[in-house]
Amino acid sequence: MSQYPILSTALTLAAVVTSVTSGLIGIPEVAQAETLPSSTERLMAQAETDTHDGSLSVTGVSQLTASADQAVIVLSYYPNSYYSADYSDPDTTPQIPQVLPSDIQNVVDALTTAGVSASNVKAFPDYTSAGSMRVRLTLAQPTQARIEQMIDTANTAVIKTNRYTASGAVVGYTLNNCQAVENQARQAAMADAQNRATALASVAGAQVGRVYSLSETVSWGNNYSTVCPASSDPAAYTDYYSLPMYDPSLPPTVRIVYSLNVTYEMK
Repeated sequence: MSQYPILSTALTLAAVVTSVTSGLIGIPEVAQAETLPSSTERLMAQAETDTHDGSLSVTGVSQLTASADQAVIVLSYYPNSYYSADYSDPDTTPQIPQVLPSDIQNVVDALTTAGVSASNVKAFPDYTSAGSMRVRLTLAQPTQARIEQMIDTANTAVIKTNRYTASGAVVGYTLNNCQAVENQARQAAMADAQNRATALASVAGAQVGRVYSLSETVSWGNNYSTVCPASSDPAAYTDYYSLPMYDPSLPPTVRIVYSLNVTYEMK
C-alpha cells in the first residue's frame, strides 16, 4: 500500500475522469451536428405542414353589351380657305378665317328645330386649328337612324354657306346605371371561372373547394377605359380624341369586358 493514500486516491480519480473524456470506458459523446432546431425553423416546418393540399387558378371572362342611354356626338368642320386677302394690294395683310357668330347660330338653330334641346347643343371654334369649328351634341335614348339624322342636319346647316367642309364625326355612348351592367358581367365571369375550374379539377381527379382569392380587370368601350362612361358624369367624353369615329353599321351600345382571376382550393 502506498505510503501516501490520499495521493493514490486522487490519481485514481484522475485516471477515471481521463477515461471518460477520451471515450475509453464506452460512454458515447453527443454529436455536435444534432443540435435542437431554432424557434424560427420550428415555425417554418409547422407552416409547411399546415398548408392546403393544392390550389387551382383560373380566369373567368365575360363580354356584355348594353343599349346606350345617351350618345355624345362631336362633328368637326374645316375652313375652305386658310387665308383671305386682296392680292391686288401688296400692303394687304392676309386674314386668318374666323368662326362667325352666324356660323354657330345656324347649326344650333338647325339642330334645335330637329328636336335637340338647346342645352344639349354647343358649337364653338376649334382652337387647335385656325378657322375650324366643332359641334357637340348629346342625344338621349339614341338610335342609329336618329344619330345619322342629326349628323346630316348639322352638316347641311354648316356647309350651305360654302365656308366649311365637314370632316367627319366621332361618337361615344354612355349609361345611366353602370353598376347594374358591371354586376351582370361580374356574375357571368364568376360562372365561367367556376366551369373552368371544375373541368380542370376533374382532369386531375380532384374537386374544387372554397375560394382562396379574387381579382378583377374591367374595361369599357372601344378605348378600353377602366372607368364606365356614366351619363351623369359631365366629364364623360369631353376629350374629342377619346371618341371613336362614327360607324353607321354599329348599333349604339356600350361594351364591357370583365375578367375575374379566381384561386380555388383543390381537394
